[in-house]
Amino acid sequence: RMKRLQLSLILLIFMIPVKAQEFYGMTEKNIRALMERDYQGLTPDNMVRNNLFRYLRYHSADDDETWIIFLDDRNRCKGVRITYSNTLYDTKISELNRKYGYGEGGKWSYRLERNRIAVTVHRDEWFFTVTHVRM
Repeated sequence: RMKRLQLSLILLIFMIPVKAQEFYGMTEKNIRALMERDYQGLTPDNMVRNNLFRYLRYHSADDDETWIIFLDDRNRCKGVRITYSNTLYDTKISELNRKYGYGEGGKWSYRLERNRIAVTVHRDEWFFTVTHVRM
């Protein structure tokens, strides 16, 4: 039973894709609904305000993952930046490679409708960021 549970959890972890690309062009209302439905491990952070940029911010309970979803003046997603703890680096890079093919130099891209989306990874000492923006 325990082995079956462990196997199920491992498979579940590898089946959770990096889904930030789904947000590009979506309205704030639809993003909030999607986050509530598909990312129950992330909590909205409504305490952060910025007069220069419009964005939604979500974080995990352990603070190993923070999502910032940037909105344009029509309240539509124009980019996503996800910050992860470096303990998740190998797992997330493997996810990106599986989803978009081998990313040379921490860069991938994909097509979403008529848009080409660039995905970049930047690693710092304690964390790394995965950014999705229109090219």
